[in-house]
Amino acid sequence: MQPSFTKTGGARFGWVNATWPLAQLSATHDKLTVTARLLGTYTFSPEQVSAVERYVMVPVLAWGVRVRHCVPEYPQRIIFWCIGSPETVLGGIRDSGFVPAASDSAVPVRRGMPVRWSAIIASVVIWSALFMLPFAGHRQPNPAPDWLVLLPLYAAFALSVGTLTSRTVQRLIFKPGRSVGEVQPFLRLLAFICGLLSVIFSILVATGAFKQAPNPPSAGDAGCRCLLALGRHRRRA
Repeated sequence: MQPSFTKTGGARFGWVNATWPLAQLSATHDKLTVTARLLGTYTFSPEQVSAVERYVMVPVLAWGVRVRHCVPEYPQRIIFWCIGSPETVLGGIRDSGFVPAASDSAVPVRRGMPVRWSAIIASVVIWSALFMLPFAGHRQPNPAPDWLVLLPLYAAFALSVGTLTSRTVQRLIFKPGRSVGEVQPFLRLLAFICGLLSVIFSILVATGAFKQAPNPPSAGDAGCRCLLALGRHRRRA
């Protein structure tokens, strides 16, 4: 029985990077898996992989192996970053018995972004309107933040979660023949960041941490009041 192979490193899924040691690659004779915390897990059979090849962006600093696959629901670019030579990772995968069996022609050709331009423009317009809403009608130069300030953050969280879970939203956002899986790591990261910030800033607004304290009297104001009081005292005398 051939031994399994496991390596800790970083990963890139589509547009999103996970640095070392947040990712792991494992290989057996019938399965290749690349996992990154928060971003997801991607598992391949030999029939879904056309090649596992050396990938170098910057020698030593950013190099690893790239998985060329034919799964349309996965991000097109799946890279495992490693410390040490990529040949060590490639050798470990070969020793595990995993042999890519898909042909190069089976790898789908994806052109352009999977998201509709109309969805991008609508999202930017709505988000900008929500961002400006708290400042509409305020005459004060620096109004104290309230719940309206958090609307863009809530909207970004709701949109990312809705895109991940709702098929109706996915049909509105993605081009025909494209899948949410292509940008799923980005949406997961966006949902995590927006959710965390929503909790933190909601607590700060609820506790009044953003309310402006009354301005303390300045030394000039105090001096004027003293002179006025002294003048009244002299007139009475």
